[in-house]
Amino acid sequence: MVIAILGSSAAFAGFELVFLGIIIAAYQSYSGSVPERVVQPYRLTGTALLGTFAVSLITVAISLIWLSSGGPIGLYGWTIGLFAAQLVAVFVSAAWATRMVLWQ
Repeated sequence: MVIAILGSSAAFAGFELVFLGIIIAAYQSYSGSVPERVVQPYRLTGTALLGTFAVSLITVAISLIWLSSGGPIGLYGWTIGLFAAQLVAVFVSAAWATRMVLWQ
């Protein structure tokens, strides 16, 4: 199970970088004279995507620590919990980024 979580978390991290790249490209499409209120949602979304990316990397790290330390029970629970949180965070951030780019 942890090996599958390790691979899935790494894949989700890459997926998050794709959405972060889309938001950065959309943000950079505005000129420097655009009011702050126009670009602020892109900054907030980029920050949230970066946070989700961090959760993915933390999940990968916890999985790797679990595998290398012989599988302690406490880390197993953290691995499962972080992966569940990551699934929710990836969906929410991807949906939000898609909404930002397509419906604004």
